[in-house]
Amino acid sequence: MLKVKETVKNIKSLYLEDERPWIIGLSGGKDSTCVTQLVYNMIKQLKPQEKKKKVHILSSDTLVESPFIHKRIINTINKINVNSKKDNIPIKAKILTPELTDTFWVNIIGRGYPSPNKWFRWCTDRLKIKPMSKYIFEQVKINGEVIILLGARKSESASRAQTMSKFEIKDFNLRKHNDIDGAFIYTPIEDWDLKEVWAYLLQVKSPWGDNNRELIDLYKRTDEECPLVIDKSTPACGSSRFGCWTCTVVNRDRALEGLIEDGEVWAKPLLEFRNWLKEIRDDPLMREKIRKSQKKKKIIADFWGEEFNAYEHRGHQTLGPFTLNARYEMFRRLMELNKKLSKQHIELISSEEIKAIQTIWAYEGGNIESIQDIIDKRGIEHNTELKEKFEKICEDSNISPDLIQKLLIVENDYSNLSRRKGLYNRLERVVEEYIFSNIEFKNEE
Repeated sequence: MLKVKETVKNIKSLYLEDERPWIIGLSGGKDSTCVTQLVYNMIKQLKPQEKKKKVHILSSDTLVESPFIHKRIINTINKINVNSKKDNIPIKAKILTPELTDTFWVNIIGRGYPSPNKWFRWCTDRLKIKPMSKYIFEQVKINGEVIILLGARKSESASRAQTMSKFEIKDFNLRKHNDIDGAFIYTPIEDWDLKEVWAYLLQVKSPWGDNNRELIDLYKRTDEECPLVIDKSTPACGSSRFGCWTCTVVNRDRALEGLIEDGEVWAKPLLEFRNWLKEIRDDPLMREKIRKSQKKKKIIADFWGEEFNAYEHRGHQTLGPFTLNARYEMFRRLMELNKKLSKQHIELISSEEIKAIQTIWAYEGGNIESIQDIIDKRGIEHNTELKEKFEKICEDSNISPDLIQKLLIVENDYSNLSRRKGLYNRLERVVEEYIFSNIEFKNEE
């Protein structure tokens, strides 16, 4: 308890020192919970006139979090907001999510990004770093500087200790943020060991009403958690109970395996789907032969009878994105899984993501007949008279009905926007994609 008192004293001193707002990263794990609880209890004990500094508690929802952890985080955030208001302390908790264009399903099923691995971990930046960085940037813009509180501890690993020491500002207990000027890192429990963290959580009741003993169950088979991710040096969390259930960076998803072993049999289809995503990653039958950036160059080279050399990595030709057929299969399997888990009140993909995926397919030359939701909104396929007129106009003008359908999709996407900037560029991309796809198809014949 002496260490707890010393830590609280340091936290209080820094809190009262200036008006720079604090941002606390709360993953729901032991370390971040410990820091959040220390800060909450410290502010609660202050005099009313001292409770001036705003504290932002942020949790990152990648939209592919473990369903069990997802529910727990939502409940915790809600409890913190209710109790901080009741206790009259300047704390506001918030859940951050990635932009629609950055979500896991829009990228892997929509754009065909290969399943993430340790060499191509595209998910971390889009799902975690960008939402957090955007929020931090906004606060820096408003306040000039901010302080970010993390639950990092030096005793976790030698690499963690080295990273923490690298950006340390002597005599200030702060470190510079790797990428954001005006943002500083504060790690109040950096010198605590594992036993001290657990001792505090089990002896000091959660001020917002969570049961800290439930955390013990989450750490039965792993002692890892996903902290607030603020740069690309943070390791993958697939072996943690607090990581994404879709994580294919690690060889085995011990988080899902642990849940199933604990009797959560509903998680078995999730594990099977995740393992399938990892299995098909390097299957040449599921991937394009070349990258998207090379496709146009190859078609032009073939058209003029010139030699084309594809990118190579370590002596092997690099594969392109997942094929459209592979993406259709992913979508079909995901929707079946989503239907199965609806009984558990779990939604794996949103309607907005589905629309974004289908629109991307149209942009990339996908079969318009496979995009039923978008076709239904046009009304052409369900109105015989309109369909006949539409096809007659296309025939008389010598224009493909399929191309017009794709252009209509783009127009519809921009129809509800007050500013339609970029519409013509989008239309040109669809026309260009259609032309090159047809050239490629004829060459293959």
